[in-house]
Amino acid sequence: MRAAQTWAAALLLWAAAASVQAAPQRVSAQYQLLKDGQPVAVVDETFTRSGDRYRIESETKGVGIFALLVKGSVRLVSSGEVTKKGLRPLHFEHHRGADPARTIYADFDWQTNSLDLRHDGATETVALQPGSQDRLSLMYQFMFLRRRPADLVFYMTNGKKLDQYRYRRVGVETLTTPAGPLRTLHYSRQHEPDEDGTEVWLAMDRHYFPVRVLIEEKDGGTLEQTLTRLDIE
Repeated sequence: MRAAQTWAAALLLWAAAASVQAAPQRVSAQYQLLKDGQPVAVVDETFTRSGDRYRIESETKGVGIFALLVKGSVRLVSSGEVTKKGLRPLHFEHHRGADPARTIYADFDWQTNSLDLRHDGATETVALQPGSQDRLSLMYQFMFLRRRPADLVFYMTNGKKLDQYRYRRVGVETLTTPAGPLRTLHYSRQHEPDEDGTEVWLAMDRHYFPVRVLIEEKDGGTLEQTLTRLDIE
C-alpha cells in the first residue's frame, strides 16, 4: 500500500513537471486594440524563459490619430520564476509614457508572503495570497495550468491593489482572427454591476494562449484585444 502511494505521488510530481516542461520557451505575439470598435493601438508582447526564470514584456503604441493624442507608449514588464505550478512573479512594472513619476511597481516576497506596491509617490504593503499573479503574468499563466476547470479563482495585482477574480468557463468556440481560425476555450469574469466585465478566449491548439480579450466597461464602452500574429517556440 505504501509503495502504491509513493508511486502515485511520483506520478503526480512527474505530471506537474511535464506540464511545465511542455510549455513554450519563447512567445512573440501582436494584438490589435479596439476601443468601441475603432482601432486605437497595437500591442507587442514577448515571453522568454531561461531555466527556471521568465520575463514578459508588453508595449502598447497608439495608431492613427490616437498616436498623436497619446504621447509615448504603455510598457508592462513581469519577471519571476517558473515553478511546478507555473509562473510565480517577483517583480512587475507599469510604465506610462516617459514620465518616471507615473511608473507603478509591485514586488512579490514569497518568503514573507507580502506584496509591496509603489505608485503615485506612495508605498503600501499587503498580504500576498497563494498563487497571486500580476496583470501581465496572469495571461501567460494559462499556458502552465494542468487543468482548465469550469471555475477559476485567483488573485491579481495591477500594481495598485490586489483583488480576487472569478472566471466561469462558457464553452468551446472557433474564432476567426487575423492570425487564422482558432479553436478556443472561452471564460467569462463573474462581476458586480458596478465593475468591468471581462471575457477571454484561449487557443486550445496553441498552449491555451489568450487570443482575444474583451472588456465591457461599466460606463458602457468596450475594449477588445485580438491576436494578429503569434510565434511560439
